[in-house]
Amino acid sequence: MERKGTKRKHLKKRLLWNIALILAVSMTLSTAFGYVFFNKLVKHQKLSGEEGQLGQAAGQLDFMTEDIRQFAKSILIDEELQNLLEEKEFDSEYQRQRHCNRMAKRLVFYGNLRPYIASTILQMEDGRNYSSSYLESDTAYLEEKLKGQEVASFAEEDGYVYSDPYGSGLICYPVHMMDKYEFGRREGILYIEMHLDYFLDQVREYAQDKEYVCLLGNNGRVLFEQDGDGRLAADLEELGEMKSGIHKVRGGYLILCPVEGAGWQLATLVTSFRLWRMGSFVLVFFLLSFLFSMLLILIFISRLMENRIRPITELSERMRTVSYGRLDRMEMEVIPTGDEIETLYECFGDMLGKLRRGEEERKRYEKQKREMEYDVLMSQIHPHYLYNVLNTVVYLAAAGRNKDVVKLVRSLSCTLQNTLNIGEENVETTVRKELDLTESYLDIQRYRYPECFSAEIRCQEGLMECLVPKTVIQPLVENALLHGILPAERPGKILVDVGREGEELVIRVEDDGVGISPENLERFLSGEEMITAKRERKHIGISNVRDRIHYLYGEAYGMEIREREGGGTLILLRLPLKEAPEKEEEKR
Repeated sequence: MERKGTKRKHLKKRLLWNIALILAVSMTLSTAFGYVFFNKLVKHQKLSGEEGQLGQAAGQLDFMTEDIRQFAKSILIDEELQNLLEEKEFDSEYQRQRHCNRMAKRLVFYGNLRPYIASTILQMEDGRNYSSSYLESDTAYLEEKLKGQEVASFAEEDGYVYSDPYGSGLICYPVHMMDKYEFGRREGILYIEMHLDYFLDQVREYAQDKEYVCLLGNNGRVLFEQDGDGRLAADLEELGEMKSGIHKVRGGYLILCPVEGAGWQLATLVTSFRLWRMGSFVLVFFLLSFLFSMLLILIFISRLMENRIRPITELSERMRTVSYGRLDRMEMEVIPTGDEIETLYECFGDMLGKLRRGEEERKRYEKQKREMEYDVLMSQIHPHYLYNVLNTVVYLAAAGRNKDVVKLVRSLSCTLQNTLNIGEENVETTVRKELDLTESYLDIQRYRYPECFSAEIRCQEGLMECLVPKTVIQPLVENALLHGILPAERPGKILVDVGREGEELVIRVEDDGVGISPENLERFLSGEEMITAKRERKHIGISNVRDRIHYLYGEAYGMEIREREGGGTLILLRLPLKEAPEKEEEKR
């Protein structure tokens, strides 16, 4: 009982693989769900943290603007400044200029209290103008400056708290000065010019570890921008409405926070990649926990299954090695497990005993069948051969050729010694004896068909003592003569050649007769018997030889028939290369 050499998986490996697959699927789903949940939670925390940091930066700016507003109020309520403003009439030009210089010095004093203040300008409703940076002689220039866009914009846009940047990075903050004697009446406006870097330094500090940060002033004008590839600007343009909070955009999440005291907006962009990078530890954690859990579970399951699977593995190995011809060497030892596995061992032991008995019976039957079939095959050739020879004897006797009759009868007697041994154990003969038999047959046929054919017999050196089945060449020569040469109605030639190819003995029988018909060739290839063109008799010799070779040596050896180049038929026998026992003894 042979089995294919296919590679089979062990039961333990298959069980582990199935368990690992189920665990992998279930744990993958649970890990993916946990990762999505925690990643969402972490992302929310990160965005909230980014929003908190942005809010702190905006709060710092709010604190700075509140400080400026309170400082501006302290200037307006300054008692000395108020007293100076009440001086409106002067006796001389000297007193007026002296008054202007005193106002400028007072404004300079307050400007020195805050390093971010560039200058202060006080514009009164009665047309008087004072500045910490300009003397009274610069009155015309000061009036021109107050009419400029930087200051005039406050009159046009009530919502502006700070002006747009101008000059060398300056912004302006206005404060209304109300009349202390008449409620609701504006007495003048105090303009405080400040360095924008005072605010931007705080933004730069916040933006140190950020990719995208932007500070927007009036009407969305950019006061500060850290945007290397323009993604922040594109997302702000796409967003449109500058509403504070967290906004989902194409590039990630855009966070806006207002600077209430200045009317500005502080914005930052948290890209999806940066957000993923900040939360990548979650993925690493879940991957490591997944792999560690899988490994730990498989190790424990492998150890637990080892004792349960080992009896099945041993039984499988024993069953795998079962083959006919070796059953008598198979021993069966039952492993007591107390469950279905022990039952399998008992059943396999019973089956093994039945197989042993069945194999012994099969061997006896096959031996008897082979002997009977071989005897029948050998018996098929004798009537056919005798019929042909006796026809020749009758023909010669009728012609009065008594000496030839005696010679033919002697040849026939010699031939029958090699062919009428039916039932004997020795079914093989040497190539030498087989060629002698064939030569005797050809001598007989030369009397019957004079000048109708010629024959040539060749044998490679060293092959004369090789073994071949008895009466294997003569039937092929007979068929070549009767079914190849004679139907052609012209002289023909028969060639017998015995040679060697590797570990095979090759016998070629050729004739240049009429050849083999496609019908007979097809019947031969399909294992059927061939018939003559007139369907009068079968080619008993060819079928007999083919079947005997298969019986003796198996399907690996046999006969080939094909058309011969130039006309005729070629029969090729392939036999195992075996030498006679006597020859082998001589070699040793």
